This record gives sequence, structure tokens and C-alpha cells, in this order.
Amino acid sequence: MKMKKTIKKGSALALALALMLSATILPKVYAAFGIDTEKSCSLTFELDGTYQELNGLTIPIHLYRVADVEENGEYKVLPGYEDLDLASINDKTTAEDWEKLAGKASELVENQSAVPDAEVQMQKPDGGDKSTGTADNLSTGMYLVIAKSVQSAAYKYDFIPYLISLPNNYYGQTQDDTWVYDVITGLKPSQTQRYGDLVIDKTLTAYNTTLGGADFIFQVEAERDFEVVYSNVVSISFDAPGTKSVKIEHIPAGAAVTVTEVYSGASYELTSDGTQQTVIVADDTVDVSFENTYDHRKNGGSSVVNRFTYNDGDWDCEQQKDSTGEQE
Repeated sequence: MKMKKTIKKGSALALALALMLSATILPKVYAAFGIDTEKSCSLTFELDGTYQELNGLTIPIHLYRVADVEENGEYKVLPGYEDLDLASINDKTTAEDWEKLAGKASELVENQSAVPDAEVQMQKPDGGDKSTGTADNLSTGMYLVIAKSVQSAAYKYDFIPYLISLPNNYYGQTQDDTWVYDVITGLKPSQTQRYGDLVIDKTLTAYNTTLGGADFIFQVEAERDFEVVYSNVVSISFDAPGTKSVKIEHIPAGAAVTVTEVYSGASYELTSDGTQQTVIVADDTVDVSFENTYDHRKNGGSSVVNRFTYNDGDWDCEQQKDSTGEQE
């Protein structure tokens, strides 16, 4: 059974600190023993637990071998990666330098439509409690790690590409310059909220022209994880029977929405439920519907909704009789 060692933060180069990765690259001047360039390596990926729902997603990871490594620790870029300057790598190489190198390597991979040297499907195994994935039988050298973006119902996750050397070691942490051929590393995810839209459909089946316009007001509340993520009041006005709609955009995906008709016009009654519920779906539109009819009472009246918009540190108030235009 292979023994694997995890390279932790605090290693020789700032790459580990910047990307919160386990593995680093040892400057050749620290190596007491040469690299066995014929030895097979492995690279295992683990998550740091920052976003627990990532453990329920499958993360595709592509590995691109961009350079050979010599026995003395020097790197020689492979064909197609000649523009990647690895000759200057040393213990003074900064995190920003490493990010630029990884960015350049990613551009070269994309420009030449390179085929990955290895692919990993990182996921939680049956009976396991966290996601993991391993690439085995890897040649020694420098690799570019590109994890593909993944999505949950509410979020999108992107990952920073980075370079990693196989083999690797613990010199910066333990002063031990033994080469490690089976390396455990991590991913640096960023989380982006996904959004969806809500449409409120309103049908007025009968209308009294003598009374003039008919106004209807709706309270919209959206919650997710016991937190209110959207709250607003919208209105729809009629001057004839028919169906009108109001669209509310950019509500956080996964939010449970409750829409309540809080004002049904002076002479109109609900013929549908006065409260409708739905769940916002990412990159999609969900609908709720309400229906009213004339109740034969001769009560005139109208309504106005105050719409508040946050603008450069101040709240602007706009009176709005009909919200069937665009909503924010």
C-alpha cells in the first residue's frame, strides 16, 4: 500500500499560502537527493470544507503536463509551452508570480486545444463523508491543474487553476528534503449566487367601467435558510377585463417565495387563493396566478405603491400605480 503525505500550509513557496493548497514546489538548491524521474507519481484532491455542498457535486479536473523535471530539479517545458518561463523558479518566486504562470499555462492549453494528460472525477464515494479524487500513474514533471466550474441549485462554483510539481516535499515546513511522489492537494473554490425570476399573472374576469380603474397589490416575500432574501410590494392596474403580468427579476435561486394579494380592489373579490407559493429556479422563470371578478359592489377607489430603490448610498422613493414594467 502506498503511503501518502499531505503537504500543509507554511511550505517553502508563497504559492501554497496564496492558493490555500497543500502542495508546493521545492527549489532545487534544497534537494539533498536527486529526483527519480522514472518513478510513477499520484495526485489526490481533497476539499477544505469551506462549502459543504461541494461534497455532493462531481467536480471534473483536468491535468496538463507542461514540463519535464530533471534529476537535479530543473524544469524543461514541453512542446507547445515554450512561452512558459519556468527557468526563473526559485525560493523567491511569489504567489503573484505563480498565479501569472498558471494563467499563462491556461492560455496555452486553450490556444492549442490541448488534450489532458489525466482526468479526475472528484466526488464523494459511497459511504464517505467528503469528496475526493485521485490521478495515478503520473510521470514526474510540472502539471497545470484546471478544475471545471460546477453548479448546484443555488450556486455556481469556479476554481483557480494552478501549477504543481510531481514529486514534491515538505522542506519549508520540516526541513526534510525527501521527495514525496504521492501528493495530496486541494482546490480553491469561489462561490457565486445564481438567480431566477418570478412572474405574477393576474386575471380579471369581469370589470365595471363605471367605477374606473381597478388596482391590485401583492406582497412578495422570499426566504432561504430562514433568511429573508427578497421583500417588495408590487401592483397591477386594470381598465378592462383580461390578464396582465408583472415580472420580478434577480431573486436568489432556491428561495421559497410567498406572494399574497393584500389589496383586491374596491369592488372586486378573489376567485383564487389569495396566497400563492413557489420556489425560485436558477436561470429560469416561475409563475404564480391570481384571479378576481367584479363583486357587484359600487365602491370606487384606487391605490399607489411606494417603490424604494437603493442608489449610491441613498434610498429613492417612487410612487408607482402599476408595476407591470420591469422590476429589480
